[in-house]
Amino acid sequence: MCGRFTLRNFEQVKSVHDIIIDPSYNIAPSQQALVIKEDETLDFIDWSFSPFWAKKPFNLINVQYDSLDVKPSFKNYKKCVFLADGWYEWVRLKDGSSKPIFIHLNNDLFYFAAIYNDAGGAIVTIDAQASLKNIHHRQPMVLNAEEIKEWLFSEKQVIFSKIIEAISSYEVSKYVNSPRNNDTKCVQQISEK
Repeated sequence: MCGRFTLRNFEQVKSVHDIIIDPSYNIAPSQQALVIKEDETLDFIDWSFSPFWAKKPFNLINVQYDSLDVKPSFKNYKKCVFLADGWYEWVRLKDGSSKPIFIHLNNDLFYFAAIYNDAGGAIVTIDAQASLKNIHHRQPMVLNAEEIKEWLFSEKQVIFSKIIEAISSYEVSKYVNSPRNNDTKCVQQISEK
């Protein structure tokens, strides 16, 4: 679930957060992600979480919400949010193959609830809401700008953002399968036959 995401809308990132970025169409695990930390500063961190006690990297990219305060791997985590404007899911087909689906909010900026430590960060996932269940049984906990502080500073809770109602999706080509590919072709819709 959520093995790749995008942050393409550099104009909106500049106007909202006053930072200039290069557009990214295919952010992959272990690459740098732009986040807002608990002190409300922007930073780039590795998309890869390992417990502070791990002798070898765990390289976790997603963490189930329900396991945050249960598993020792997440002891002493800090909260952050990843900036994003889309993500990819791979839908498994009956023949065993899969097809990539791009999920977005009319290409607008939104945020993923996440955790981090000195090693890097991981996106928090929850059970998929109704509009996304046909794509994958889990989804990132998505947030709008007003919900960032609710995630960062409130007691641990699931936030069911209303932006999920405006989420759209479409099939893209397997070009996105390679993390080396990072251009507009990654998000190009495959026209229905």
